[in-house]
Amino acid sequence: MTMLDILALTAALLGLAALAGSRLPKTHVAASCQRFDASVDEVWEVVTNFTDYPNWRPGLSRVEAGPIIDGQPSWYEYCAPKIKVHLQIAGIEPKRRLVTRLVGTKLPIFGAWEYTFEEDNGGTILTIIEKDKVYNPLLRLCTRFVFPHHA
Repeated sequence: MTMLDILALTAALLGLAALAGSRLPKTHVAASCQRFDASVDEVWEVVTNFTDYPNWRPGLSRVEAGPIIDGQPSWYEYCAPKIKVHLQIAGIEPKRRLVTRLVGTKLPIFGAWEYTFEEDNGGTILTIIEKDKVYNPLLRLCTRFVFPHHA
């Protein structure tokens, strides 16, 4: 097999992957709900203490504070050696509801997460709804089959 054959095969495979990704929906919604034997105050404190995320979120190496955006804090999450994600608070009702979203207008993906906190017999029910829009068809294919979405 010549170098030209390898390049042609690679281009054909990428083209097929892009075609397959373009046939997948751009938008995605995932939801997760969990009950914790802790008060709403305690769960709220854990979820809103962004700098402590690496202590309990697998795959997250560190978090750094970012600038204030629209009067709300933002932060950077480092997910892999060279992956830095900028997030901000987009809506907040203390101890009831928190909305976070990706920051940036030229990203290949848009993501927002809504957290709701509900008291339940001394515990807390935490519901997370993830809403994504993946613009790039190759990335869409990857987020569907390689590293799937999850709330």
